[in-house]
Amino acid sequence: MHIRRSAHSLSPDEWQQIGRVLAQMHDSGDIDRFARAHQALFESVHGSTTFFPFHRKFVQEFEDIGRTFDPEFTVPYWDSTRDYRSPESSPILRGTTLGGNGQGPNRCLQDGIQGSWTMRFPGDHCLRRAFNNGNSILPWVPAELISSYIQSDRFISRFRENIEYGIHGAVHLGLGGDAATRFAPNDFFFFMHHANIDRLWWLWQNTHNMLDYNGPGTNGEASLSDVIPQNNDVSFGGARAASVMVLGYNSVCFAYDSAPGPPAQYPGTGNTPNRLINNIEPFALAFSGASDPAGFGLEIMRMRRAFTEDSSLKEYFPG
Repeated sequence: MHIRRSAHSLSPDEWQQIGRVLAQMHDSGDIDRFARAHQALFESVHGSTTFFPFHRKFVQEFEDIGRTFDPEFTVPYWDSTRDYRSPESSPILRGTTLGGNGQGPNRCLQDGIQGSWTMRFPGDHCLRRAFNNGNSILPWVPAELISSYIQSDRFISRFRENIEYGIHGAVHLGLGGDAATRFAPNDFFFFMHHANIDRLWWLWQNTHNMLDYNGPGTNGEASLSDVIPQNNDVSFGGARAASVMVLGYNSVCFAYDSAPGPPAQYPGTGNTPNRLINNIEPFALAFSGASDPAGFGLEIMRMRRAFTEDSSLKEYFPG
């Protein structure tokens, strides 16, 4: 069992360690495979409840391959709510971490742990980063709004919609470049971002029914028996949604430093009450500090409206 930590807590040496593993995965073609798989599977893993189990498994598979190069490798999560006001000022987007905005006419990333990389999929090109507001990034989603979803969304279908069409898409589009394409796994941000999305789902699971799985699935109504989409580039061996629902069970051998650990026993299908940690509810443990969320209650409506007006958003806001 390994613990995924907040990217904000990593030391310079730990960032360099991650960079060394990524360079090896780039040389081996592993990053190409994940980018190619995500593009091929895009339609089947977005816009449905499949979004959550697929990305949980996808990030874990990437992490497991990274650990073959370095047994200590772990994907950190990027809690983007900490940077929502001015994302471009985040310590995660500095020259010693993920790097900042792309430069030149092709918006090539010049700094960070993937600085000056040439990507091979879908064809040779520099790794691109293109902030969506010139040299800045439009504000993302605050912790208060996410906490509201975790507390009030009773079913996974509603929670998935709020997360996928909110914080998920906003960060992809904010960074732009490769991050705003179907081959976004070229940029390591993808795995850090989806580790955080997975953490939010786990917090929701610990606040409501841990095994709740409803809404649209890969073939009609979502079912825990659904096979998680895969292909020859990234194969999950026919794993089903049920196999990844609970951290610490089956092959899901990771946890988060700001979320509940694995339950003492595998949960039943009934409602799972809030699991307190030191008498603190899960969503409160995950977020700290205060900010002004005024206007963000309309975030989903704004995103939905933007989707209908701007075809460029269709990559991460599928209809």
